[in-house]
Amino acid sequence: MNELANFGLTSSMVDNRESKYKVLLVEDDFAHETLILRSFETHKQYQLTSRHTLADARKALVHYLPDLIITDFRLPDGDGINLIEQFLQNKTCPIIVMTSFGDESIAVKAMKAGASDYIVKSDQSLIELPVVANRVLREWRLILDNKIALEQQSRLTAILEATPDLISIADVDGFLTYLNKAGRRMLGMTMDEDINKIRLVDFHAEEDALLIMSEGIPYAIEHGMWKSNSTFISKAKEEILTSLVLITHKSEQGNIDFFSTVAKDIRSLRSAEETIKHLAYYDTLTGLPNRNELLKQLEYEIDRVRRNNSHSALLYIDLDNFKYINDSLGHPTGDLVLKEIAQRLQAEIRGEDILARLGGDEFVVILTELSNDSLEALSQARKVTKKLNEYIARDIFVENMTFNLTASIGISMFSAGADNGHELLRFADTAMYEAKKAGKNQFEVFHKDMSIQIHRQLALEHKLRKAYSNNEFVLFFQPKNDAMTGQIYGGEVLLRWNDPENGIMAPGHFLDILESSGLIMDVGHWVLKESLKQLASWMAMGIWKPHQRLSINISTRQFQDEHFSHSVIRLIEEAGVPAQCVDIEITEYSLINDLKKSVAKMEELIRQGVSFSLDDFGTGYSSLSYLKNLPVSTVKIDRSFIQDITIDKSDEALVTSIITISKNLGLTVVAEGIETKDQLQILKRFQCDYVQGYYFSKPVPAIEFESLLQQ
Repeated sequence: MNELANFGLTSSMVDNRESKYKVLLVEDDFAHETLILRSFETHKQYQLTSRHTLADARKALVHYLPDLIITDFRLPDGDGINLIEQFLQNKTCPIIVMTSFGDESIAVKAMKAGASDYIVKSDQSLIELPVVANRVLREWRLILDNKIALEQQSRLTAILEATPDLISIADVDGFLTYLNKAGRRMLGMTMDEDINKIRLVDFHAEEDALLIMSEGIPYAIEHGMWKSNSTFISKAKEEILTSLVLITHKSEQGNIDFFSTVAKDIRSLRSAEETIKHLAYYDTLTGLPNRNELLKQLEYEIDRVRRNNSHSALLYIDLDNFKYINDSLGHPTGDLVLKEIAQRLQAEIRGEDILARLGGDEFVVILTELSNDSLEALSQARKVTKKLNEYIARDIFVENMTFNLTASIGISMFSAGADNGHELLRFADTAMYEAKKAGKNQFEVFHKDMSIQIHRQLALEHKLRKAYSNNEFVLFFQPKNDAMTGQIYGGEVLLRWNDPENGIMAPGHFLDILESSGLIMDVGHWVLKESLKQLASWMAMGIWKPHQRLSINISTRQFQDEHFSHSVIRLIEEAGVPAQCVDIEITEYSLINDLKKSVAKMEELIRQGVSFSLDDFGTGYSSLSYLKNLPVSTVKIDRSFIQDITIDKSDEALVTSIITISKNLGLTVVAEGIETKDQLQILKRFQCDYVQGYYFSKPVPAIEFESLLQQ
């Protein structure tokens, strides 16, 4: 009511006349009062209340809020001017003043004071008073509507002027009619500069302007809206990358009234995205391509070799005894040595060759465009490898110290018959280990006899199939803790193999065999089913709360199965657990084959209450495009970035960026691999949500995890 009163608008004036207009009649002449009341009897939309003195009228107005006041000018205790002046301050309703013959000058005085209208009393004029009331209220409503519209326009303008993004309005010819403060700042225009002869496309590079004219405007006219990234060029020639939305506004008849544009400066966002993208594909220490980029480049090279029926070689380089440098002199010194080795390798290979760092002290070189003759290609690869061995073995000078390192190198030749990059890496890795066995500081070429190693892997696959049949797999659990309070927020399920020969084994010893053999489908289903059964048990015991989530890792093969979503839903229903207690951890690699299908699967489960976490963020294909487009609720920062966060500024900067960007996108952040109090304190400072790692608890069997939950 107070907001309505600010506009002079009472509740009865905005209810589509479901209630009556309330009229306060102030008249001391009984005969005139009676005539007026009778004249309104046939107008059912009015409800009249009478008062006979100015004092009584004022008392009534304390609690009575009329839509119209009709008052005689001359009253026993004053005149109507006093009543008009009282209402003039708030303009709460219109006033009609009645005067006697000969008082026309007084009526003019009343109108100047603020009365909406006046009548000269006569039997006829009093009978026609409802007609005057209708007209006065109609005019009053028009005034109110205009006042409300102006007030709303003022508020909208204030909002537009306060918005940090460029907002503009243009006529049908594209010329600006409005540009907010942020837009003027972005384009380098002053507040008093005339915009009526300016078009936004005038501030674009020619290519972007043509795109807007040829594609953007026609699309917006047909579909209502067009979105794109576009670069503005300010008056100072500054290039500003924006996320631009062009909107067409049409009349009820379908004619174009005007266009509006909203443009957000995304330079900082794009810069952060490019930084994360670079770190996802390139090694932070050496700047070389990492494993992800290497595999991508290797697949390109395999395709090229197939097309050209040519030969290439993959060199797997492992530094001999590098571990002693790290252990005796520390990681900072070891890092300097690795950077020196990377520079030497880069200097000695051709521009068309590819150098990558797999991690640790392992490097890979892809020798491209070798001879079409297989023997000649092998000879070329041997010569390059021998040269690299010699250059690596030269003295290294770091921090007034001299080091002498050697390397063991495995060579895997490939031609049109090569299967995939993983196989080539495995072959080269096998050859490298043969070089180490032969005494180090040399190289070996992979050949058929080395397939013994492959046979060992097949034997391991056989053991794993037997392990699945004999129920040798077990589940361990590691808590996720609130970074600020340390309380358990949830847990992660981790697979272990209770090998009768070797005892409890972590997935690093066998997961790749499960994946390559396809056995991961059966084992993954078992993990999911047993995890949900365990969750149901804890909920029955009352030690698992509805707000806690159990995270279950899902393999790429398992996720890409077309029945995955239905299988998860069925298992949740069979276990009888709330879907909102279930979190599925996936990596970007699981999604890249068909992003549209992946999102559809995820959304099907999200509708049931299941949440998704993006695992190992920063080590795969991590980019803002994934974070923006994937319906994940949580980002997990890989332990490799946490390990040196207390001593490595680049890791600290990366973790800060990931946390900040994720939170701006409304995502929860979990950091893995917390092992020290110092690491935890830094993550607290960065406002990380949750943490997990040995600092709180190592992965433990279910019975031990129950104790943690009870504590």
